[in-house]
Amino acid sequence: MASRLNSLLSLAIRHSIQMNSQEITAMITALYAALLGIFFSVLSARVIALRGVTPLHWLAFNNYGEKALKRSVRAHGNFVEYVPMVLVLMYLAEGSDLSDMRLHITGLLLLVGRLMHGICFGFMEFNMPLRVVGMVLTLAALVNISISLLIVSI
Repeated sequence: MASRLNSLLSLAIRHSIQMNSQEITAMITALYAALLGIFFSVLSARVIALRGVTPLHWLAFNNYGEKALKRSVRAHGNFVEYVPMVLVLMYLAEGSDLSDMRLHITGLLLLVGRLMHGICFGFMEFNMPLRVVGMVLTLAALVNISISLLIVSI
């Protein structure tokens, strides 16, 4: 799994170098990568806070013990499992001239889905609707961009 992700990232970097030599344009994928990166930082800080790092004690609110730490670690891990793959696919689709609307739909599905799921797992004891809807939106983003990229590449 990790080697496949590394291969995809290498391909994306090579593609980026080729694109940058042709022209510089604003990237839709970059917008969503930046927003998701900020939320990933929050999830990371939450895990660190729950492990007892004093400067971040303010982020350890709603701490209900070991279960809170386990859920926060899982929220962090689940984010890492889905977000990179969707962003790489978005980047490849953007380079293949997929419509801006389709990219924004995918980006919004992913962003809202990860926010809902991350808040449910990382900051709450239990909230099944946030968890389920968050995963449905994340999987919808993955399926949407995968099928869109397949269609554009045929």
